Amino acid sequence: MYRPVSRPRSNRLGAAALGLALALLLVPAPADAQQRTSLLWLEPGKVDLATLIGLPPAMNSPEQKREFDEVLQITLNRTPEREKAAIADQYQTLARFLEGADIPFAGNEHREVRLLYREAQIEMGIVLLGVRRLTNRQRPFTVWNKVRVKPCPGGRPEGTSFPAGHAATAALYAELLSVAAPEMAARLEERVKDYGESRLVCGFHYRSDLAAGDKAGRAVAKALLADRAFRARFDETSAETRLALGLK
Repeated sequence: MYRPVSRPRSNRLGAAALGLALALLLVPAPADAQQRTSLLWLEPGKVDLATLIGLPPAMNSPEQKREFDEVLQITLNRTPEREKAAIADQYQTLARFLEGADIPFAGNEHREVRLLYREAQIEMGIVLLGVRRLTNRQRPFTVWNKVRVKPCPGGRPEGTSFPAGHAATAALYAELLSVAAPEMAARLEERVKDYGESRLVCGFHYRSDLAAGDKAGRAVAKALLADRAFRARFDETSAETRLALGLK
């Protein structure tokens, strides 16, 4: 019998809970990146994610069942090597995103680049919180369907599965980096797919979570690039970004 595992739901999200949600979404945070709970560049409602990504399939729907079965098969067939890479991909950092694509990144030597992309990720995380409060999709490894999905060893993400924060982060990075380094666009897009696939390999997300996260990340990236203040800082940092990526 296919049934979700019942979990209590909080009916309030105060300032402390908001900070905790941000921490869960965005860890590990570099020491020099300031955590924020309010938008810096984008005005509230500037990116209407709820309309853009919609809602996930209902828990007992045929579509949900198909997505669960897909994740189950992926986790059953994962190899030790793929599992190791998927575990490494649990880190939502620009350095890990690029490392997984064998793209060199001298982040320690280019602090402004590191901070800019970190701030963009935090901005996206705050936008995501607004739509995540509208959903309560349970992650694959918390759902029973005769057998349980076995998640990757290590930390297990909490909170709603929809949309996928990792997929949003990957899409955000790819969109921004492709503007600064268009010659790397194809490699970055391949990495977006691989980074998202790691969440299926670990049993942490469904396919539609990834699709929604991808839309969200790209929408936020485009909104940031359209913002005058962010774009000015982005353009000022583009030459340094290319140097950090080993480009001229």
